[in-house]
Amino acid sequence: MRHDTVAIVPAGGQSRRLGERVGPGGKAALVVSGESLLGRVCRVLAAEVARVIVVAPAGRPLPPLPHGIDVVPDREPGCGPLAAIRDGLAAVAARGEPVPRRALLVACDLPRLSSEIVRRLLDHEPAPGTRWLVPLVAGEPQPLLSVLSLDLAAVLEATLAADRRSLRAAVAAVAESDPKAVAVCDAAVLFGTEADLAVFADIDTPDDLSACDVRVEPC
Repeated sequence: MRHDTVAIVPAGGQSRRLGERVGPGGKAALVVSGESLLGRVCRVLAAEVARVIVVAPAGRPLPPLPHGIDVVPDREPGCGPLAAIRDGLAAVAARGEPVPRRALLVACDLPRLSSEIVRRLLDHEPAPGTRWLVPLVAGEPQPLLSVLSLDLAAVLEATLAADRRSLRAAVAAVAESDPKAVAVCDAAVLFGTEADLAVFADIDTPDDLSACDVRVEPC
């Protein structure tokens, strides 16, 4: 159990590309083998870190979650995961001591997330000065399964204020301010085998549902 790490899970996406397959709870409420996507992600994270925060719009129906999961409101629904992560970091700061030193950022729609993947990511020792560890898959950074230093909260806020609302824009902004602050690491190196890269197969479209090797149905 890592007491120096908080997990933040944005769960406010509207999932428009999934169409009628998704109800009012969004894809977070889709059921995979009897367990909601969000519930599964939270269960895996809660076994590895001391605190898990789900950020969702006020009034959004959420599936049942494991005991002890914190749910905080997304102040700007529809503005993407960067705004939700900002709100999650604000909730961490508002709690006071003890303040963890880093946040594990995790998408809510990773049906193949496992404790082993989480441990490998958190155990990785990047170069000194690294403040954001971002896996790289097929040349693309994956900030929605990454590790962020909590002292970057102000940079994220400034990125949003500049109307740069994507997480990848935030990664670029941090790298612009300090090139050594971002470690973009090949996911195959982080996780050991090509098979583990399946963890990054999220669910955004009907084709993703069809390609998933587990049964997925509306909650």
